[in-house]
Amino acid sequence: MKLIKYENMDLILEKEWLNCLMVGNCFEGLKQKPKDWLLAKVTKNNKTELIILYRKPWKLLLYSPTDNKSDELFKFTAKEIYKIDASLLGVNAEKEIANKFAKYYCEISNFNFKIHKPLRILLLTELENANLNEELVLRKASVSDKDILIKFIKDFYEEAVAEEYTDDQIEEKFNAYFRRGYYVLEKKGKIVAQAVFARDLKKGKCISGVYTQKEERGKGYAYNLIYRISKKALDEGAEYCVLYTDDENPISNHVYEKIGYRRMVDCEDIDFYK
Repeated sequence: MKLIKYENMDLILEKEWLNCLMVGNCFEGLKQKPKDWLLAKVTKNNKTELIILYRKPWKLLLYSPTDNKSDELFKFTAKEIYKIDASLLGVNAEKEIANKFAKYYCEISNFNFKIHKPLRILLLTELENANLNEELVLRKASVSDKDILIKFIKDFYEEAVAEEYTDDQIEEKFNAYFRRGYYVLEKKGKIVAQAVFARDLKKGKCISGVYTQKEERGKGYAYNLIYRISKKALDEGAEYCVLYTDDENPISNHVYEKIGYRRMVDCEDIDFYK
């Protein structure tokens, strides 16, 4: 086996919906041209068995175009990655891949690992029949919404992602959302929910940052928001919409399934720690 530089994105793009996180990060890396990033592949007999993306300070991303989940592959990969960085924050990949890499990397590094979040990738290519509340309005966020949406973003990351950010980091998130396509759902002029088109993709749209504040839940806002933003994406030429959900949240997953999203792959976001 060999770990070598990966020169293009062809294999990743064959399953763009599955690799939306990797694709988006590749495009960002190519724009920013950071020094500390790695796009590589592990080959055996000239066949690509694993693709690796690492952009500091984020977690390692892995994808096997051959669906190879062998111990041999992940023992080798863990050793090679350890040579590059002996203190990774973690790994994000399909469930079995993430766990195998974590096991072997932590054996070498004397780290421990734990699941930060069990994730589910849902894919939409065709909408179900809608049952929309006509009082609700989907619109693009504006700069005048900033004070309200800063709070939405902060609450989203604390609750949904279990991460806390500084005020400056939250403002950076707002600006990034705004550039990519930030949408809000309004009822009688009041913002009740948010979502964003996250990451640059070629064929589809990745929806993220979906959040309804606690006091507004149970009123169908998430259903109306995701249906409308998904329809907008498909109407404008996207072949699909994709999103990550919390695998342990049956309520939100049921909402997405009513819209037409289908469960495709279970993933895990894994933390490494001493």
